[in-house]
Amino acid sequence: MREIPKKNYIIFAFVIVVSIGIILYCMRWYTMSQSVDKSNVMDGVVSELKSDELSSYLLDNPNVIVYLAPSDSDENKSLEDELQNLIVSKNLTNEFIYLDSGLITDNRIYEDYGERYLSETLKNQSIDLSVTPNLWYFHDGKITDVMNTVSRKSSIQDVEYFLEKNGVY
Repeated sequence: MREIPKKNYIIFAFVIVVSIGIILYCMRWYTMSQSVDKSNVMDGVVSELKSDELSSYLLDNPNVIVYLAPSDSDENKSLEDELQNLIVSKNLTNEFIYLDSGLITDNRIYEDYGERYLSETLKNQSIDLSVTPNLWYFHDGKITDVMNTVSRKSSIQDVEYFLEKNGVY
């Protein structure tokens, strides 16, 4: 039987250690990239609420703007990036909240919001609150204006007009 030199064992051990290191690095990189991809739409810019927290939030903050959009959609990414920049540049972080429509499984909640929060003027206009992306302007706990995106794709100019029209800035 032939004897294997000790240097071959050392080379083999070195290859194993380097391979394990590369695997651990790739696993960590993959985990980090996944956590970044799953971040919220307005992560770090505005507060995010769950749909059942809206009524209690409105008790303390009756004048607020709700941005409603799904977090898992890339369709509105450019608008959301521009909206984030607008919120930061105009110092509106306290006036905005984000509501993730992707987490709302029961569409009856929009009907409930309509009954509870829509102003009488908007109730007569049969506004659809489930359309996304959407901005709801709350004044004294009632939705007094909605930027609805049913008929067209919204732009940042539409958002700026909406905010100016409601006297936000």
